[in-house]
Amino acid sequence: MPSAIILFVSGLAATYVFLRTLAFFSQDPREPKAIAGTIPFISPLVGMLYEKGGYYIRMRDRHNLPIYTLRVPGPPLYIVNSLSLVQRIDRHIMTVAFSPIQVRACDKAMAVGNSGMEKIAGEKRLAEDGYLRSFPRATAPATAPGPGLDALNRAAVENFATSFDKLAAQGQTTIKLFHWVRHELFAATMDATYGPSNPFRHANNEEEWFAYESGIMPLLMDFMPNIFARRSLRARDVMVAEFERYFKNKKHLDGSLLVQLRQKHNSAFGLDTSDTAHTEIGQVAGGIVNTAPTAFWLIWQVLANSVVYDECLREVSQLVQTNPDGVCTIDLAHIRTDCPILVSTWQETLRFHGTSIAARIIQEDTLVDSQYLLKKGGVVLMPNTVIHSDQTLWGPTTGQFNHRRFLKTRKDGTTRHPAAAFRGFGGGHVLCPGRHFASTEVLALLALLILRFDVSPVGGKWVEPKKNMVMDRACPLPKKDIEVVLTPKSNQKWRVLFSDSDRGIDIVAEDLIDGGV
Repeated sequence: MPSAIILFVSGLAATYVFLRTLAFFSQDPREPKAIAGTIPFISPLVGMLYEKGGYYIRMRDRHNLPIYTLRVPGPPLYIVNSLSLVQRIDRHIMTVAFSPIQVRACDKAMAVGNSGMEKIAGEKRLAEDGYLRSFPRATAPATAPGPGLDALNRAAVENFATSFDKLAAQGQTTIKLFHWVRHELFAATMDATYGPSNPFRHANNEEEWFAYESGIMPLLMDFMPNIFARRSLRARDVMVAEFERYFKNKKHLDGSLLVQLRQKHNSAFGLDTSDTAHTEIGQVAGGIVNTAPTAFWLIWQVLANSVVYDECLREVSQLVQTNPDGVCTIDLAHIRTDCPILVSTWQETLRFHGTSIAARIIQEDTLVDSQYLLKKGGVVLMPNTVIHSDQTLWGPTTGQFNHRRFLKTRKDGTTRHPAAAFRGFGGGHVLCPGRHFASTEVLALLALLILRFDVSPVGGKWVEPKKNMVMDRACPLPKKDIEVVLTPKSNQKWRVLFSDSDRGIDIVAEDLIDGGV
């Protein structure tokens, strides 16, 4: 027995020495400094899996490096802590690329066929005129400020108005807040996008979507999906069949400009109806996966804090006009320009609760800032939690939720941050094209909620739910939903409008007219 124990301990020691040596000799001296952890290759992997975003913050605070290397099984990971380096890396569009991640999503999560993948991921997969990089430009008329975006927002707002009328007619109602927010946003987004033939008007198809959504990460990882994502695979088949019928019957022509431009782009690159239906799965994901949980935390922050609630309610109430017959009219297009506190609260929610990690795949050896070598095949990770909690950017109150932080004129003494420090919708060439639609939609939902209902938690006290840090979300999910009571404030009728405008929401540095916050 003693000899067996000695052999076991000796084996562990030899393995440890081997991993330490491997980590040292596999590191190019020009690469960012390597952080090995207690057990090289293993400790970083365990830390990332169990601590999630907290691991990157702990490594930043412990080592104080602008960028560092994590050696894990597989290609090296380069973790970026410095905003200035993030901005420099964003300029290396061809060599530190996002497109390979999109290619994998098309292949594994959407299951585009071989013919379609050749057109998406062929020799032009990184080219500016290729399918992926030209897609945002092709759909910009529907997502950038203008008539296409206004039509999307108007349709979503009309959906909210109808839903709120039905809810108010029920009188006092108890709901589960996260599930209610998720459903309202999903129904409004899908109706606005797909029009009268929206496949998700069937309740079972909405259920199929959320069954699929829960398995996106196992599908992307491609680790025995027939076992670990079996339900998601079945749900995907159901939705693809629905979309095939939708496009085959040309129902997109009755839908939004956005879905028409997406179909036109696919057709221009030779994708058939089947592959178009598969890519549409990814478009649905882009519209709801991150929007719903972030909207939940926004609404929770407003409802749970009386100061935030009062200021937001006062702001949106100024948009309401009541005619002599008692009908309340509101033009929700004005929340984009006339409700700075509401917009600031949304931005602060994205900063404070956001957990997204911008990832890039290195296509060839790249020297960044004339000193850091990023080797071909490696992966660059730029965690938002690191940038959004950096006290050198945000000041000593970075760990506090301050709904006024993003106001252009502030008198609360908080540090003024660089506009580029906010990366709630990405940055550089990988910037969420749907940010104007999503932001307006979420703020419209919140505005109608606090205008029309008193909201109180079951049990009488607002208690912040624990967070489920899901790897494939930009914001955590609540581990347990919150039950709240909705009580209509009055029996007045409401008329909800959304007027035309050429303005979006100045939400990220690229949107700001004056170039800074």
